[in-house]
Order: sequence, then structure tokens, then C-alpha cells
Amino acid sequence: MSRKLPVFFHVPKNAGTYVYNRSFNIVKQFINTTQETLNLEVKNKGVPVYRIVCSCKKPLNDKYKRMNGANWVCVDYEDIDFNDLNLYFIEVGDRSFNSYKAEIYKKLNKNIEPFEFLVLRDVYERILSLFSYLKSPQSSHESTNNIFGDMSLIDYLNSHYLEGSWLIRSLLKIPDETPITKEHFDNTCEILDNFLISDIKKVDSLILEVFNECYNVKNCIINQNEIFSNKTKDKIKHSFNSLNQKTKEHFNNQTKWDFKIYNKYIK
Repeated sequence: MSRKLPVFFHVPKNAGTYVYNRSFNIVKQFINTTQETLNLEVKNKGVPVYRIVCSCKKPLNDKYKRMNGANWVCVDYEDIDFNDLNLYFIEVGDRSFNSYKAEIYKKLNKNIEPFEFLVLRDVYERILSLFSYLKSPQSSHESTNNIFGDMSLIDYLNSHYLEGSWLIRSLLKIPDETPITKEHFDNTCEILDNFLISDIKKVDSLILEVFNECYNVKNCIINQNEIFSNKTKDKIKHSFNSLNQKTKEHFNNQTKWDFKIYNKYIK
């Protein structure tokens, strides 16, 4: 008999850290109440690519490394064996959006049915949050920290650094220099049509819907103070309507396909 397993696709600056941490707490308090609930970080060539909420079926071998902090364990992708684990939740990191089927899915038991979901966000609000985050000390652990140097927000919005079509490029593995077409958009929608998708403003309802669908968990109350969300601190505030016409046009052109995806699944 098959069972549904939540598989969350973490789009940067779309409440991904909050979704994972809240899901961990739901598993710990309402599903896996007798064993130690683990945060398992899976790395590929030293880079984190997946995070998994799980517990052990038996004592883990030395390929699984305990990290600093309660419940955290790390393992290389090549060494992970799902026969060692009880799986409750998988997060697909942004570097794995084009490879998850060939990587993590092929390791799942055949009785597991991935229940895929993600969070979308107003395109301009996401870009504003991303720019603020990468300019701040909060992102000091990121390789892209302060990549924009002394650029102002307006400079960034008019530059080649302005991110566009991130989700399409990530799911289909399309290089930055390749223009996005209607065919790319349609191929992306073929993937996303199988996902449960919600706006960031309804993220709590989305999480509850996922756990109700997969585990029949209803009305679980989690102390929000226990959940680290990685919200961008001191986010730059600059309304879209206050931008000059040139900047608006450049932004809209660069993010055209992002808006089409958001409007299709949210609006």
C-alpha cells in the first residue's frame, strides 16, 4: 500500500526555512512521538542539496555525522540509505530542482508517493527581500553575500544582476544566457500542475493541508516562538509604484515569466 510523503521545493526567500522548521516541529510533536526526530542534511560534493525530517530504524553508522546543535545529522548523498531511516518530510534545495528525480526519488521505496508542494510570492516583494538579504550581514554564510557591492536598489533593478525566470531556469536547467520562451513556460507548468502551490501569505494553511493529506494530522498547534523563519531583517522598503518608468519597464521585462507563473497559480 502506498503512502504519501511531503516533498517541499525550497524557493529562496519564499518562507522555505519557516516551512521546514514548522514541519519538523509537527513531525516531532504529532507524528514521531517516541523516537528522536532528526534534521538530516544531505550534501553532494560538500554542498547541501536536501534536508530530511526522519528517525532511525537502527543505530546509524559512521557515515552519518552528528553536527553541532540538537538533532542535526549530516550525510553525503552517495552514502545515504533510506533503509536506515523512517522518512517524514523531504526538502529539495534550490540546487536540486532539476535533479531530484534522478537523485533522491530513485532512492525512495516504491510504496512512497511524493506529495510535492511549494510556496510562491509576489515577484517584486521576493526580489526586494532577496536584495535586502544579500546586502545584509545576515547572509554572511552565503557565497553570494554582498555580490552587489555598493549598488543601490535602483541600480540593481536596472542591472544584469536582476534575477528573472528563476523557477523556470532551475526546474529545466536553463543557463542564464538562454532567453526564456513560451515553450519553457509551458514545460514548467507541466511540472507545477502536479504540485500543491500557495501564496506566502497562506503558508500556514498550506502546511496544515499537506500534513492533513499525508498524515491525517488536523489542527496541530505549534508555538511560533519555537520556529526560526530566517526573515530578512531591516528589509529595504521601496514600493514598486514609486520606481521611475524606466526601472519599472526593465523590471517587468526581466521578470515577465515570473509574473506569468505567479498569476497562473496564485491569482
